[in-house]
Amino acid sequence: MIDECTDFDAGEIITLKIDDDTDCPNFWNEDKSESYCAYWSEIEPYTKTVRDVQVGDIFVSKDNKDKRMVLEKGKNTVVLSYANDFKKALSNIYHFDELEEYYNLETEPVEQTILTMDQIAEKFGVDVSNLKITKE
Repeated sequence: MIDECTDFDAGEIITLKIDDDTDCPNFWNEDKSESYCAYWSEIEPYTKTVRDVQVGDIFVSKDNKDKRMVLEKGKNTVVLSYANDFKKALSNIYHFDELEEYYNLETEPVEQTILTMDQIAEKFGVDVSNLKITKE
């Protein structure tokens, strides 16, 4: 969220467009119709709340740590997936107040492992030219 800047309005939500490792990178405005440079010191992070969720966001149960994905979002409600099975929908519809009471929005980034084809081939003891990887 922008704090104060000549090209963006105070309170406007902006998105990094180009990270050029400078103190003043390029940012998109909220609808991505224009972009401007802004100093990192002029912006503050935007904290996503339960009411800002989008389809695909993950909630973690406060009691048993099960994860559920937002499958549908209405004006004040969401449909969540089964616990740890993001392909099936619960029949329950949750109001935002219920979500805040029973779940936490998962905000930590998912840790990714990056491997080369050579590393995968070596791990499984196959020739890299015979390796074919499919996505589930």
